[in-house]
Amino acid sequence: MDADRRERTSGDRLANVPALVVSGIGLVLAGLSLWYLIVIRAYYVSGSLLDPTAAVVLEIIEISLLGGFSFVLVYAGYWLAGSRFGGRRLWWAGLWTLIGLTGIVAIVVLVNSMQLIRGQPLSQPTFVQTILLAAGGGAIAGLLIGVSTVKETVEARRAEQQRDALMFVNELLRHNVLNGMQVIKGNAELLDEHVTEAGQPLLETTHERSESIVGLVQNVRVLVDSVSREKPLRDVELGAVVGRAVSEGRGAHPDAEFEANVPDGLTVRADDLLSAVLENLLSNAVNHNDADRPRVAVGAEPNGESVVLRVSDNGPGIPESEREAYFEAGRQHEASVGQGLGLYLVNTLVERYGGTVEITDNEPRGTTVEVELRRVDG
Repeated sequence: MDADRRERTSGDRLANVPALVVSGIGLVLAGLSLWYLIVIRAYYVSGSLLDPTAAVVLEIIEISLLGGFSFVLVYAGYWLAGSRFGGRRLWWAGLWTLIGLTGIVAIVVLVNSMQLIRGQPLSQPTFVQTILLAAGGGAIAGLLIGVSTVKETVEARRAEQQRDALMFVNELLRHNVLNGMQVIKGNAELLDEHVTEAGQPLLETTHERSESIVGLVQNVRVLVDSVSREKPLRDVELGAVVGRAVSEGRGAHPDAEFEANVPDGLTVRADDLLSAVLENLLSNAVNHNDADRPRVAVGAEPNGESVVLRVSDNGPGIPESEREAYFEAGRQHEASVGQGLGLYLVNTLVERYGGTVEITDNEPRGTTVEVELRRVDG
């Protein structure tokens, strides 16, 4: 155990080496800058080699730049030591700092060497000043590149882990929750003939809740699928998708009236999940409807470079002050037994397609949901 502790301590110390190197560069730069300002710059000023007034202004600028570079590097090392970056990523940031420093300094030395070869004069203060500024600026530039690269790597790794977790949840919902609810629904249907009239309300509640959970699982699976799989968009014929959704809606809600009016040839940019958008809009229009016979009308029309899809119902409507909140996860109608994911799912998918969703009033009664999608020229 002591050996393991010593090994971990040694590893932690090695991991902090890059941070110490970065801070060390800042301290060395600060020391060299003081030497330059006190020894070299003061000598040239005292020897009347520089105009005193101009020298004061120049010194203020130099002190600001060199002091700023030194402070940034010292603090950056402290920040790296306290960051959550792993050992390899810290070394990568430190390596980029050294690359930036040596690269810029090498370029400056090369340029000044070419100047000397051509016989052009080069003052000592100017040369030292340029080297120090190049070292500080190059080190900071390299550090920024290194930290940016490390952050991109960390974010990519985190995104990959999140996708893996979402796919696991998707499989868990499909194999365990959804299959289990199908068994519950089947058993509830078998019990229908054996339950007395007094127990019918309980059985109906079981049916409603099981349908609600199945809908929840299906919506969550669509959300997970849209986030984790990054399906490429393609050209989708809107009329065909609307036709299938309306046909399924009539089968699922025989007491409701559905009407579809979508011109032929309307094509939009979407993917296979566009059907989930239509299914949720139609389901919401019926389930949240208080009319004796729910009526749902689906229409679409071109509008410049877009296609506007409208789903209207004759329900109670949604107050204007509450419409924005209905696009949030978990928000639902007060009389609903659902899970409040329908419009959130619709909005999430439509945003992926580069479109928008808006809730308006339907005349004389009800709600209209307008979905604007990118049009594909036929």
